[in-house]
Amino acid sequence: ANCDTIAEKLVNDGCDLILAIATPAGQAVAGKTTEIPILVTAVTDPADAGLVDSNEVPGGNVSGTSDLTPVKEQFQLLQQILPDAKKVAILYCSSEDNSIFQANLAKAECEALKLEYEEVTVSESNQIQQVAESLIGKYDVVYIPTDNLLAEGMATVTQVTNANDLPTIVGEKGMVENGGLATYGIDYYNLGVMTGEQAADILLNGADISQMPIGYQSAEDCELTVNTTAAKDLGIEIPEEILKDAAVIE
Repeated sequence: ANCDTIAEKLVNDGCDLILAIATPAGQAVAGKTTEIPILVTAVTDPADAGLVDSNEVPGGNVSGTSDLTPVKEQFQLLQQILPDAKKVAILYCSSEDNSIFQANLAKAECEALKLEYEEVTVSESNQIQQVAESLIGKYDVVYIPTDNLLAEGMATVTQVTNANDLPTIVGEKGMVENGGLATYGIDYYNLGVMTGEQAADILLNGADISQMPIGYQSAEDCELTVNTTAAKDLGIEIPEEILKDAAVIE
């Protein structure tokens, strides 16, 4: 509801360009105007979210950048750190399109790696602690994508999981800072820079947003992050070959 109200005000103000961060904000503002250029960022798959005709040729007044995480590389990291893990809980918010998309990618990786998995979902923040508690004793590891609700509630998740020797492999660095064990994820600062360059191209050079493809960070630009305090609490020894290349959070 707040997104709709803010989006309507921005459109009524006659802004030259609107930046919308994350899928709910992007969907709200895209529903209010087909004239004002809209750049979205931190949207996993704009086409899947109904924001563009295709990610290669958006076709309307919306383009931007994706925070699609390297799910395959994240599961490779999971197996490097936790080679004995067999059962994975894929935890995400069931009402976020970007999270559903990533959960499907995670399921495909589990199947490729012959890992058992189960989807576990929340729909609002007051469910997070209870759902986290329900994971204890059932799984070897929890995988959490770049989910807005769970990113906000990550400290609640890890307060439960870390105390019960259940590691979490997560979608981005901020979630590691809040107790997640590790990630190989995109750099949101650099994603913002990329989106700013698109804005400059539209506003200063008259670039056609309908022909501006969605921007992605390459896997090479992603950052390996490890929380050594969480590892110690979990009784996990991080391999040295991972630590030497990682940004370490203590």
